[in-house]
This record gives sequence, C-alpha cells and structure tokens, in this order.
Amino acid sequence: MTLLESVDLTVLTNLVLSITVVAISIWGYSRIGKPTPLYFGMAYVLFALSHFITLIGMNQLHATALIMMRTAGYVLVAVGLFAIIRDIIGRQQVEQALREKEEHISATFDQTAVGIAEFLPDGRIIRHNVKYGEILGCPDDNLQTVSIWDLITPDEHIVHFEGMNAVIQGDRNEYSGDMLFAQRAGPPVWCRISLSSVRAPEGRPRYFILVLDDISERKRAEEALATLNTGLEGRVAERTRELKDANTALLKEVYQRSFAEDRLKLALTEKEVLLKEIHHRVKNNLQIIISLLFLQAKKNDDPASTSALTDSQTRVKSMALVHEKLYQSTDLGSIDFAGYLQNLVSNLMVTYGADKRRIRVTVLAKDLPLTINTAIPMGLIMNELVSNSLKYAFPEGREGELSIEGHAEGDTMQITVRDNGVGIPESIDWRYTESLGLHLVQMLTRQLRGTIDLSRESGTEFRFIIPVREGR
Repeated sequence: MTLLESVDLTVLTNLVLSITVVAISIWGYSRIGKPTPLYFGMAYVLFALSHFITLIGMNQLHATALIMMRTAGYVLVAVGLFAIIRDIIGRQQVEQALREKEEHISATFDQTAVGIAEFLPDGRIIRHNVKYGEILGCPDDNLQTVSIWDLITPDEHIVHFEGMNAVIQGDRNEYSGDMLFAQRAGPPVWCRISLSSVRAPEGRPRYFILVLDDISERKRAEEALATLNTGLEGRVAERTRELKDANTALLKEVYQRSFAEDRLKLALTEKEVLLKEIHHRVKNNLQIIISLLFLQAKKNDDPASTSALTDSQTRVKSMALVHEKLYQSTDLGSIDFAGYLQNLVSNLMVTYGADKRRIRVTVLAKDLPLTINTAIPMGLIMNELVSNSLKYAFPEGREGELSIEGHAEGDTMQITVRDNGVGIPESIDWRYTESLGLHLVQMLTRQLRGTIDLSRESGTEFRFIIPVREGR
C-alpha cells in the first residue's frame, strides 16, 4: 500500500475519532456522567490495528480481513452512537419527569392554604410560597433577603427564641406555638407556627421549614370570648355578692324569726300553763259551788227545793266538766265532745240513781271537737235533755234506751237526743212550757244560732242543727 493510502487511513481513523468526540459533545453524552462506552474503545482498537498492519506492510494478510476489521469498527461506532442517543433520550425523559414533578410540587407549595418558608441556619429565607407573603402583608415582595427573625415581634422573639433556637441548633426536631408576626404594612398577625429541620446525612440541619397558619380570626374570637367571660364573671361575682348579702340578710332574718319563735313558743307555753291553771281553778270553784248546793239540798226538807238544787248541781257540773276536759286536753282550744258526753251521762246517772242495766245509754259523736264557747252551751243543753229522760221517760222501773248521736254535715253539725220512754204528752207545748229546763234548751240553741225540732214518735227525739262556723 502506498503512503498516500496510509495517510488516507490515518486521516480516516482520526476523522472517525473526531466525529465520535463531536457526536458525544453534540448529543450531550458527557452530561450523563458515564464512562465512554466500550464500543468506541473496541472500534478504536480495530482501526488502530488495521492502520498499524497497513503501515508495516504485512501484505500476507488478505485485504478482506482489513476490510472486515474496519467494517467491524464502523459497526461498533454506530452501535456506540446508538447507545449514546438512547442514554441521552432516557436522560431527557427523566429530566422531563423531574421537571413535571418539580412543577407539581411548586404548584402545591404555592397554592397551599398555609404559609410555608424555607430558611437557612443564619435566618435567611431561601424560598416561600404565595400564602406566606399574603399572611405577612407583602404578597408581591420577595422575602428571601429578609431574615426570619426580622419578621417576629420583639416580645414574641423573647417568648419563642429558646424553642426555635433549639431546632436551629439541632437539639430538637420540631417546635410549634402561637406567635405574633409583624406585617410590612398593617397590624401584627397571629399565626400558629410549626418549625422543623431538614438534616444532612451526617445529622446537622441543612435548612428549616416554617409553616404559618393565620389564626387571627380565632384569636379575635378568643379575645371576644375572654371579654365576654370577663363580663360574665363580673356579673356572676356581682350576683354572687348580692346572693351572699341576701343570704346573710336571710340568715339574720331567720335567726331573728327563730329567736322570736322561741320567745313566742315560750309565751305560748306559759299561756297554756296559765290557761290550764285558770280552767283548773274555775273547775275547782265550780266544784265548791256544787258542794255547797249538795249540802243545801241535803239539809232541805222541801222536795221541790231539793229537786231544784239537784238540777242546779247537774248544770254546774256540766260546766265544770268542760273546764276539766280543757285543762286535761293537749289542745286548750277545744274538747272532744264524745268523751265529754260519756262523762256527763255517767255523772247524771249517778246523780239520779239510774240503773245502767235498766236504762241503756249509747253515745255516737265522733270527730266533733268543740270550743269552750260552744261546749258550755251544748253541755248545758245535753245536761237538761239527758236529765229529763232519766227523771221522766222511764217511770216505775221501766226499761228503755237513751242515745245521743252527732256528726258533721257540710257547714253544720247535727245532734240527736233520743229515748224510747213515755214521751212528752201532745197536750204540752214544749216551746212555751213553764219548764226551766226546756226554756233553757231553747235559749241556748238560739245563742248558738241553731235550730231545734221535736219528734214524739216512739218516745222523744230532739234534733239540733248548729252552724259549724258559729257553733264550734
């Protein structure tokens, strides 16, 4: 082979190598960061070997072998170029995906509802989203030249410095709290902050993420609520004082009333004792009168006078019995009329010598408490009627029954005195009789504002209707 051919082979080899280098530069293969593919190395070896054989004149080798070596070199160069193109395309696809992901993250970063800023350990802000600027009152300004500490009010700086500095120094991973930030234009704004660190592989903080959530509305609501609570607490305290004063006054009044009640109870007790003593003395005085009448009747030989004195005794006894029942009763204002009638009938039967086996007496008058103003007139009325029955209804040892019944009905009490004796003759007008007893019965009934009726069937029956309000 001539020298010209050798030169041509050298130029050809250098040209191929140059094209390879230029292709690598044009297609950006060097940016991939990978070593030159083995294809170019092998192609270079084949080209260099064929060129070396040609130069030393190894004519014993067939030309076809040289052509095959050079053709293989060209193929390897083509394959290498294809590999470069494939790697570059893959790289471009990866970069496109990274750009799209970065755009997505950036859009999310800018459109989030809270303010986010990233700053370095020296406090310089490296980037922030739109909401961060809006919260701090400077949506169009670039805050990257501003230190994070310049945005915090002095008072809040003192309160939160220790916690935030611990995150910046790497002593803790995060810090949160309510903080007052200064706006570029406008009043300070309350934010809920969350500060966290992004650490390098060796563990030291590389940069920090600050999240701001505007809580001004919540703070204003809390202040309004606090003001309302203060007002309510003041009203409650005032009301409590009023209630305390009222309670003190009430306790004082209760004490005074209790003291007055104690004095009243003492006075009532003394009054009850005095009333019992009065009733007891009245009863004793009446008993003296009864004894005098008894002695007078015993010494009197005139039957009519003796009878009159005996009747007087029974009348005084009926009154004395009322006073006796009153001072023996726990209620000084009234007496049990049924118990009174039982004692009255027993005394009258003894006085007139009536045999209980011959004359059977029944008293039915429950739940009829009578005051002294009613008991004495009713006692005298019962005394007269029972005395008349015992003296005149059962002559010559006749047997019979005497009953006294009483009950309340509406605003009245009805009392019936009945016997099955000989009865009052029809010829006697009992309303205008000269009998002192019947005259006394009618007079006392009018005094009680009641009514009296007589029935002569099967003996004698007197029916009384006495107004409760007037008679009790």
